[in-house]
Amino acid sequence: MVPGLSKEELLDKIEKAAQSYEGNYHGCSRCVLLALREHLDLGDDLTFQASTPFAAGIAMRGETCGALLGGLLAVGLATASKNIEDEPALSGSLAAGFRFYRRFEKEMGATLCRDIQKAKLGRYFNIADPNEYEEFRKAGGYVECPKVVGKASRLAAEFILELREKSQQTRG
Repeated sequence: MVPGLSKEELLDKIEKAAQSYEGNYHGCSRCVLLALREHLDLGDDLTFQASTPFAAGIAMRGETCGALLGGLLAVGLATASKNIEDEPALSGSLAAGFRFYRRFEKEMGATLCRDIQKAKLGRYFNIADPNEYEEFRKAGGYVECPKVVGKASRLAAEFILELREKSQQTRG
């Protein structure tokens, strides 16, 4: 935890940072990961770069929400092992990812970018199409999607902090 901040203050800071990144720079997956990286010390420049193509429902396809994927990447960074032979860590990381996915789904009501767009904007926009991308912008895409990104970051941070707390209780 950041010294001098309560858990709630930290979560607010992460949510606001991610929301601002998405509103100003775009790329939901990387915006989630960057806010978590900055405040929870997860990942590095390479993980940030690698998260980029997951935006807009995986490479602008409207599939799994990029904000969810950014959160899952952070969960993996917090739980997975660097050792490919570490099967208990693999199982633990998959279980953590499953629980985070369910938490996101419960909070957002969907996990697909296209479904979240429909709920927030009234319809799905194919962002890969320049005309539809412009319609997405005009419909408030960069008002609503930053809210989703902020919330996903907050959910991931809360989840990771819970994991860290449990780990500390187990060790000490």
